[in-house]
Amino acid sequence: MDNAKLNINKTKYRYFMDNVKPEGTAIIYTIPVPKGEEKPTDEFFDRDYPDVKVSYKKFIKMIDKTAKGLLAYGVKKGDIVTVCHTNTPEIFYMDYALSKIGAIPNYIYPNITADEMKYFIEELDSKYVFVLDEPDIKRNMKKALEETDIRVISSSVIESFPPLFKMIAAKKKPQEAVEIPNEIKWADFIKNGNSIKDVKENPYTPNDTCSFVHSSGTSSVPKAIEISNENINSIPRAFDTVQKENHIAVQTIPEFVAYGTTTNHSMFCNRLTIVFIPEMEPKNFYDLVHKYKPSYSFATPSHAREMVKRDTDMSNSIDIGFGGDGFDDIEKSLNDYMFRNGSKYPAFQGYGSTEISAVGITNLTLPNWHKEGSLGRAFGENEIILIDSETSEVITKPNTVGEVCITGPGVTKGYAGNSKEETEKVFVKHPDGKTYVHMGDLLSFDEDGFYYYHGRIKNIIKRKSFAFSPQEIIDAILKHENVKSCMVIPRYSKEEGETPSAHIVLNDYSNTDKTLDEIKALVDENVQEFHRPTHYKIRAAIPLTKNNKNNITALKIEDTATMFDGVISADIEAHNTSEYEFLLKIKINSDKSDDEIIEALEKHINKIANIIKFNVGKIKYEIEKV
Repeated sequence: MDNAKLNINKTKYRYFMDNVKPEGTAIIYTIPVPKGEEKPTDEFFDRDYPDVKVSYKKFIKMIDKTAKGLLAYGVKKGDIVTVCHTNTPEIFYMDYALSKIGAIPNYIYPNITADEMKYFIEELDSKYVFVLDEPDIKRNMKKALEETDIRVISSSVIESFPPLFKMIAAKKKPQEAVEIPNEIKWADFIKNGNSIKDVKENPYTPNDTCSFVHSSGTSSVPKAIEISNENINSIPRAFDTVQKENHIAVQTIPEFVAYGTTTNHSMFCNRLTIVFIPEMEPKNFYDLVHKYKPSYSFATPSHAREMVKRDTDMSNSIDIGFGGDGFDDIEKSLNDYMFRNGSKYPAFQGYGSTEISAVGITNLTLPNWHKEGSLGRAFGENEIILIDSETSEVITKPNTVGEVCITGPGVTKGYAGNSKEETEKVFVKHPDGKTYVHMGDLLSFDEDGFYYYHGRIKNIIKRKSFAFSPQEIIDAILKHENVKSCMVIPRYSKEEGETPSAHIVLNDYSNTDKTLDEIKALVDENVQEFHRPTHYKIRAAIPLTKNNKNNITALKIEDTATMFDGVISADIEAHNTSEYEFLLKIKINSDKSDDEIIEALEKHINKIANIIKFNVGKIKYEIEKV
């Protein structure tokens, strides 16, 4: 007899159907509604969270209706449907319906530019788009689809709410209607499906592509990654002993990233009740935890920082996990918060990437599986080795730093499109015959098999003829109680090649000179002279990527700009608008015109970017002459 949880050799839809039951609540979908007039400077949102509930019985029924709507709209097996949407019930109906008929979702970020939308649609020759019915997103999508015959399905963030709620919402906050040629609204799309009597389920074929999800790197153009059915089904199988049915989970991670799509599938297949919200704004997280008291949650360290500002009951907590940059900065204070508020378990972090279906190492709260300060142990059936970056020899000695390589059922098919060379660099067949993903990170392991992070290989600082990780510098800086977070990156030096540059965010800015002196003293005490930063900058925040990761490229651009003749200061913001990715503000002592300064500055930045290898992107300049 087939063991539904253990056998991952099925389509995503079939794996879901073999593991769920029609009883219980699948989704609690909530949206933030302001109680009064919100101000961007408010420390906390003043919001209500009205919700609608979707039972597993209705969920299964809506998947079938969506599949019929797709067939009626002309979508066939093998067609690629670009999904530019956020976490609403409709995106999950769409996801499983596409799997049921054998079509493939191509997930893209809703907040990208029109040019990026156009690129990602054309990259995979997508003929259909499922888009969030929000004016700004649809304006970009309309521009992206100019002079095409691509067909569009749209649904709004309140699609699942009752008609009365929609009517009141429309009166309270009227929105501009943006219409796209060849567009069908969700209600009509579902209604059209009534013409289809039965849906023939797509049969399983080994190693078929289940979805395309884009990487979310810190310094390169996101690449489309092919995820197979087996890849995505391996995650709920691995979480089987951790997640218990009928418990509530709060999910903040969107479906359009691998961390979201795999953990969502896992929670559905393990029959949890999942609270979804259509935005990633961290300030919502406290209210969601306070209202729904989840046993499980997936979020980012930014969400954790907002949660700990106010106490709430955490006694239901079992596994509250945080993935992304910055967990080490807050782990101790976060766990103090958890235990103070009644939790029996600490928070945990995970490590992975889209290339391995998001999860490779976890610090779960299972017996013998959690150790504070570590990333955790190998997750599920993953096999992990560390190799010497220079010789490629496998490292067997504990507490030795090496490049981490991961193999297992989550290893994806590689990069789509014209990315064969890039795929071969990252997905490498080793002498044991297995394909390992070379993660580009430096890790070590201890005697108990727990792994520790030591930074990105691309962030390694090559000073003169020596290379070293900036992690020891970061660890020293974080010893100061007034430091909230920091990044140390390589900074170009004509004399030395690269030197360390420290970017530091504080909790309290009332005496920055004193704090900086104390930070430097800590670095001098804990870091050998050759490894110490040559530059320090106290800043309000670390710029973030669209996926809430530290934006290393932004910091490199800013550092490079400060080296330009006459520049007194440079400050960068990551905006990711349709016109530019970065806003670079320059104070400069110069008699030249703004256009002359910008032209020369661009040449300077591009020259250094070519030397130390980073992608510049589109920059908007603000010049202040002093």
